[in-house]
Amino acid sequence: MHRTAIAAALLTTSIAAADVVDYTDFSDTTGLAINGSAGTATTSDGEVMRLTPATSGQAGSIFSDTQVDASDFSTKFSFRISDPGGSIFDGNTESGADGFVFVVQPIDSSLGSVGQGIGYAGIGTSLGVEFDTWHNSANNDPSQSHVGVNLNGSVNHNSGLPTADITGPELDDGDQWFAWIDYDGTNLEVRLSLIDSRPIDALISYELDLVSVLGQETAFVGFTSATGAAWANHDILNWSYTGFVPAPSSAALLALAGFATTRRRR
Repeated sequence: MHRTAIAAALLTTSIAAADVVDYTDFSDTTGLAINGSAGTATTSDGEVMRLTPATSGQAGSIFSDTQVDASDFSTKFSFRISDPGGSIFDGNTESGADGFVFVVQPIDSSLGSVGQGIGYAGIGTSLGVEFDTWHNSANNDPSQSHVGVNLNGSVNHNSGLPTADITGPELDDGDQWFAWIDYDGTNLEVRLSLIDSRPIDALISYELDLVSVLGQETAFVGFTSATGAAWANHDILNWSYTGFVPAPSSAALLALAGFATTRRRR
């Protein structure tokens, strides 16, 4: 394929997959159902969506206030989990809990519960991708900082659903993280990075028939979070959700870069 054709193909793809959800910040929350402890907060990151404050016994969620196409999707968001505190027990060496979950569900736009269920437990007929900051032995959690796939309101990892430990900086160390979750109708892929550059390799890859799980092609999409005897601020800094957008191959990106360089030299 010629460089001009590659550039046109990439541009066409980006236009075809117009944003269904697009929040560069949360100064305007039109289109969201905001529940429980969730609400906007002004921080050094700007106007963010704070799912829970750093206080015990909190639960908050946000969802699109209308159902969107969930038969395939690409979503990207940035988050920061800060000010962890509270008791240390179970399989943990540091305080701070419980994390948050990206959720796709067709039930209602006002769901969520407290504690170790991360606001996701009990939401049947759903997909969740958890960013978990507490090691619950009863849930077969692999560590106190991990990412995992959940189905149908269960956060117990005894079902063989994939998880991945996050080593080095933990999820609640106060760093800004960037996450990408892509579902092409067959495979679910999760990526995570400390820089705003989509990794080539997925942290988690899982084959899934999401339409069968949901019983339909549309769903509310959003986030849940909760705290218990330990806590943290759980902030979503920005968020976009579109129909599935395949990542351009390395060869295509190199060709496009070469095309741009050639254009500049003319």
